Amino acid sequence: MSKTWLRTVWPRRLLLAGLGLALALGLVLGYSAWRKPSPALPLERLSIAVPNTPHATLLHLARARGFFAAAGLEIQTVQVTHGKLALEQLVRGGVDLAAAAELPFVIQVMKGQPLAMLAAISSSSNDMAVVARRDRRIQGPADLVGKRIGLTLGTSGEYFLSAFLTRYQLEPGAMHLVDLPPDRLVQNLVTGELDAIAAWQPSRALAQQALNSNGLSLLEPNAYTSTYVLAGGKALLQQRPRAMEKLMRALLLAEEFLREQPAQARLLVAQQLGVEPATLELGWREQVFRVDLLQPQLITLEDEARWAQAKGYAEPQPQPNFLAHLYLDALLAVEPERVTVVH
Repeated sequence: MSKTWLRTVWPRRLLLAGLGLALALGLVLGYSAWRKPSPALPLERLSIAVPNTPHATLLHLARARGFFAAAGLEIQTVQVTHGKLALEQLVRGGVDLAAAAELPFVIQVMKGQPLAMLAAISSSSNDMAVVARRDRRIQGPADLVGKRIGLTLGTSGEYFLSAFLTRYQLEPGAMHLVDLPPDRLVQNLVTGELDAIAAWQPSRALAQQALNSNGLSLLEPNAYTSTYVLAGGKALLQQRPRAMEKLMRALLLAEEFLREQPAQARLLVAQQLGVEPATLELGWREQVFRVDLLQPQLITLEDEARWAQAKGYAEPQPQPNFLAHLYLDALLAVEPERVTVVH
């Protein structure tokens, strides 16, 4: 073996062998690191008051399908019968967020509560109806005069009834309005304690089914477009922008699932609400489930504010600037084209 070979070839082979060993070791370590699951980031916690109604479908689906966790959230849901109660939970500090129709949101804002809307999650122009008993000689809107009508005051049901009566030039004072929680409306109508009710789905469908041929549903599709919204305290929304963006992503996943698998989505929500899928379907036909913040919604808030003040739900005051009560940042960060509010 020549000295020249020892000086040139042997060191080169040693270098190549060393490089090969290092490469092999790197591949082994890299493979081990790839196989070992990376530590999961802690889920951000939020609590939401969610009504047991189909209007909150996207929230029901996000929970049932695990979309909250997929977006990085741990959500505690507090089940309530309707949105007015959900907002009361929010105002008392019992939850971080609440889902409700926009009217109770407007009333709370006019009472001075520092709330903001994150997004709309559903809307319908034909969700509500006056369901009446035919055996009380009710054949049309004019026959409601002097009758006992059940409703939940301070909710979209009252706003709908007001718009409905205005369409037919009837005064609410000409009826006997009975304030009841939504879960008692159908029962009191069926037992005859009420002559009619102003109700949203699924109560509207359940009432008609229970009365069968004795029931009459009075509709007025163009009287009022009701929108369900997700709201929270302004301070919390501003302090936790990333959590709000994650929440928007979870709801968008739920919307996509509903669009692609409507039958499975309907079954899941029906199970959570404790109703038959066929009953839920009656209300779903009237709903648009979409996450957005639209300019017409802002105009509706202003109209409802005038109505709420006229009804005495708030002290006389200048019209609130509802743009200041919209939290646009989360949806703008995730899907800006869904925000058409001029800002």
